[in-house]
Amino acid sequence: MESLREKAIEDLRRFGISGTQIYLIDLIPLIEIIWADGMVQAGELEILENYLQTHVDHINGVAGCRVLTLTDAKAFINRFLDQRPDPELLKCLRELVHPVRLSNSDAQTNRALKESLLSTCLDIAASSVIRYPYGLGDRFNPAEKQCFFEIVESFMNLPPDKCTT
Repeated sequence: MESLREKAIEDLRRFGISGTQIYLIDLIPLIEIIWADGMVQAGELEILENYLQTHVDHINGVAGCRVLTLTDAKAFINRFLDQRPDPELLKCLRELVHPVRLSNSDAQTNRALKESLLSTCLDIAASSVIRYPYGLGDRFNPAEKQCFFEIVESFMNLPPDKCTT
């Protein structure tokens, strides 16, 4: 019987994500929060690029060899940043993060990755506001808030919805 992880990896293949790119799928929520307000802003990109370098270094460190390059990782994210992807596609891909990257047998590793991703989502959302001055409750765009809560919910230990191509 096929595991949830194997099924999710097969789903990713249908979306053109395979091989070592599966180790980049957890960047999707960061891309999703960047696009939540409808635009990519310089401060958001700076945070994503800093995270990307750390992420690639971490994956290579865990593997004990170079399995990802920064160039390949940038190419992966640019396919979602050059033009706004369908929000439903991003949601579907985000739902595959849990079985592929957050279902490790080491609960501490899973928790650390979740916290890192959620923390970076908050940093991205707080990095760029559309207008100044902003009110006390306006630091985060309402669409970014909604997106953040959806990301948090998807990181709960729930099986992903079925994605269609």
